Amino acid sequence: MTKTIAVVADSHGNATALKAVLQDAEKNNATEIWSIGDIGFGGSSTEECFQMLEEVNTTQYLLGNWESVYNKIMNDGDQVDFDNPTNVYFANLVRYDQENFSPNRRKQIQNLPMTGKKVEQGLIFSLTHNLPNSNHGGTLFPYGDEASFNELNIGEDMDVAIYGHTHTPVWRYTTIGQMIFNPGSVGQPWYTRKKFMHDRDASYLLLTISGENIDNINFRKVPYDLNTELSHAKTLGHPYLSLYKKLLTTVSRRRTTN
Repeated sequence: MTKTIAVVADSHGNATALKAVLQDAEKNNATEIWSIGDIGFGGSSTEECFQMLEEVNTTQYLLGNWESVYNKIMNDGDQVDFDNPTNVYFANLVRYDQENFSPNRRKQIQNLPMTGKKVEQGLIFSLTHNLPNSNHGGTLFPYGDEASFNELNIGEDMDVAIYGHTHTPVWRYTTIGQMIFNPGSVGQPWYTRKKFMHDRDASYLLLTISGENIDNINFRKVPYDLNTELSHAKTLGHPYLSLYKKLLTTVSRRRTTN
């Protein structure tokens, strides 16, 4: 039996990019979606991104660091330091998306798991947004030490670890030969080299599995219309439209490790 799975990460509310990715996955015979965190916040519509994933066979959702920030602000807003500009930024994005959420969205985000495990035709997959015990930080940037990536090893029976967060596609191995993948970012791709930052296409991963073999490992790049996404954000009243435009179009921005 052959099965094709699409792995998506870090759409960050970019509804236009996620729509393009899901359409591409369907054209390439994906029958299942694994979403490994940071579905929302930052882009035009977190709610639309969740809705699109619900309309397809999404069998895994994970808690990204931005969903963690949402939960903190919603649960402990009176303890957040609003003298910090970054916290003000996050809080305004949360308010913007919260106003458009369907009734049960807050509960869903509050209950997202940190990790997932999938068994496909004898292959054991570990799914995380970043490390199994931490969905934030810069430990797993592609140029990181091998020891950091070995922390993705949740047990010797694990065959494949898939993580997101760094917004850069990765294919490497642990020291005992387990595969490690990062699908890159749907909504905000990032690369350390300025020339590569000109590539603003949405990234995701297609895996075709047959028996105990991964027959095809396909890092997909999907173009979409940036102006359509920005127009959509403007229509919905995005609170940081100029900053969002800069995030989508500037090729020399710094990467944060939140």
